Amino acid sequence: MTAIMRDRAATERFGVLLTGGGSIARRHARNLRELAPAADILMVCRGGESRRWAAEFGATVVPSVEDGLRGRPRIAVICSASASHARDLKLLMPEVEGLYIEKPVITEVADLQALQALLDAGWDKPNVVGCNLRYLGAVGKLKEACDSGLAGEPAAASLQVGQWLPDWRGERDYRQSYSAHRSQGGGVIFDLVHELDSACFLFGDIAQGQAAAGRAGGLAIDADGAAAIVLMMGSGLPVQVSLDYVSRRPVREYRVVGDAATLRLDLMAQELVRVGPDESRSLSTVAADWDLAATYRTAMRDLLNACETGSATRYSLRQAMHTTSWMIRLENSAWRMSARAGERQ
Repeated sequence: MTAIMRDRAATERFGVLLTGGGSIARRHARNLRELAPAADILMVCRGGESRRWAAEFGATVVPSVEDGLRGRPRIAVICSASASHARDLKLLMPEVEGLYIEKPVITEVADLQALQALLDAGWDKPNVVGCNLRYLGAVGKLKEACDSGLAGEPAAASLQVGQWLPDWRGERDYRQSYSAHRSQGGGVIFDLVHELDSACFLFGDIAQGQAAAGRAGGLAIDADGAAAIVLMMGSGLPVQVSLDYVSRRPVREYRVVGDAATLRLDLMAQELVRVGPDESRSLSTVAADWDLAATYRTAMRDLLNACETGSATRYSLRQAMHTTSWMIRLENSAWRMSARAGERQ
């Protein structure tokens, strides 16, 4: 964002509607207060806790998205439970000038088709999809390393992410979170879609894929707690994606195996390494490349800039439809050893 745009965002008064009141809404409210301190923030809150911290950010609490729209917000941030995104999008796309859409964009086939129809009809307002790892320097440097041939000819890749769900949002009982319930858009394939999106960012479009998923680890949830996914990219590269809610020590690690070397990105250890036949060496990174919190600010700044200048954002709804459609396809067709899953298939 240019200095002029930063100054304008910092001083102009405009409305921003947050459609949820959870932890991610708190992060967005904090970033908005930093990037656009004069903004009027409206927030959909239903619980006492969210109402209390909304007051910390000077947000006006509203009971619903419809009530929030009466305040004529210029921008909306869709950060409600995943299963509510379709309804929020339907209400907001015609009304606001810009949208920040948290992942996963949508969770049902019919809603995906309706959204695609709107895009095909020409909807093209400034928007950002919150797959914020695309804004992380370390992931970008892994892509640069792949594209420049540091691994040689890639033969296979793997992406793994996991964390013990009760530790994820420590201030809240995990059993009450949307992550724990398929009806609210929970389960690892939806909730941890970042890794599917990273596979597309790093290696291009998906051509084929299959998931195996199930509950795991004794968690009291009615959504998938773990999934193993095999993808065939359009380039012919096979990619394994492992997702779970049960790893007691958080893990997020990507590997690209090539005929010259293996590239390994460990986001927890903050390491990007090239492992060759005779030596291993760290690839050059700086502290900012590992600042995950900063990616949310960068994505929000991207949207604010697009609203002011009409420029394209780095990751839009139209671009995200490929990953979103494959996410839904993989979730719906996943192999499961349960009657619940059998009914869905």
